[in-house]
Amino acid sequence: MVLSLARQAVIIKSGNNTSVITGNYELSYALGLLVNQTGILFPGDYTNLQDLQEKVLKAVEGKKIEDEKLEHLLRMVRLYKPLDEFDEQMSELINMGLGEKYPWDIHQT
Repeated sequence: MVLSLARQAVIIKSGNNTSVITGNYELSYALGLLVNQTGILFPGDYTNLQDLQEKVLKAVEGKKIEDEKLEHLLRMVRLYKPLDEFDEQMSELINMGLGEKYPWDIHQT
């Protein structure tokens, strides 16, 4: 349940320019989705969520993003400062984002 709620929150927030990421679960899914949608290589050598965030943002730097939702997703990821916690559900959310087939449809999984 937590996984699908975090996924839905990120999808909905990506369509609303005033929304922000509010937790590590949302960030985890968002990072996987960013990698999925931008075509960058997943940096598998991260040590924590902040490290992964920095590596994904560095890899995306300079990429032309034309999708409005993806651009806002990137903006939200840049603004969020992750907490030190990292658990198995966050790993699952990263993988959900990486494998996402319906990125902007909250009803699909």
